[in-house]
Amino acid sequence: MKYTYDDEADVRTTTLIRVLALFFVGIMIIAATTSPIATGTKEGERAPALEGEFYNGSGWSDFNLESYWDAGWVEGDITGQWVAIEFMDTDCPYCVQSAEKMAVDANDFGGDASSGWDGAVVNFIASATELDISGHDSSRAEIIAFRDKTAGEECASSDCGSRPGAAHNFPYIDDLDQENMKKWKVSGTPSYYLIQPDGIIAWSSSANPGENLRDAILTLVPRESA
Repeated sequence: MKYTYDDEADVRTTTLIRVLALFFVGIMIIAATTSPIATGTKEGERAPALEGEFYNGSGWSDFNLESYWDAGWVEGDITGQWVAIEFMDTDCPYCVQSAEKMAVDANDFGGDASSGWDGAVVNFIASATELDISGHDSSRAEIIAFRDKTAGEECASSDCGSRPGAAHNFPYIDDLDQENMKKWKVSGTPSYYLIQPDGIIAWSSSANPGENLRDAILTLVPRESA
């Protein structure tokens, strides 16, 4: 039997191989030049998980930070909701002193039209831990008393009901076992983070020692008047 060589088939095969080669080269270039956003606690990184049970004035419920994120958010969109996180200890004197500022900031930026804020909503969250320091013996009852500013529990050697400022209107997460604190590599309290609606950390107090949370919100969170 006589076989004949098919030039056209050979050309088609060669062309297909070249096309596939170019396709895979393109895929490799995209993979090499596209940098996925790392998860971490530095500015520009995706915020790590923050989980547990939280108290919001009416009992304890499951909490998941990722429920706040909007993957479709674009920079400048004021409809996206930001998140401000405070890592604190109810027996930390500095946390007690900053409680008044936290109450004011949460009211000013939390979506209350009467505050005059014309920017995106900022959701405040506190993660309450128990530091490995003598005298820092916290509990859920103490967390509740600190948040609600009620008497009967001791916060930093004073009655929780006597701490500065008003009662807080934002949730407090039970992190008494320091699980969230260790995951976020928080070295001390209070520590603050401001997170964009897409879950990217925009600001942290550790990276900006001369700036407070309120200044960061006024600088970074988009406003209608801007």
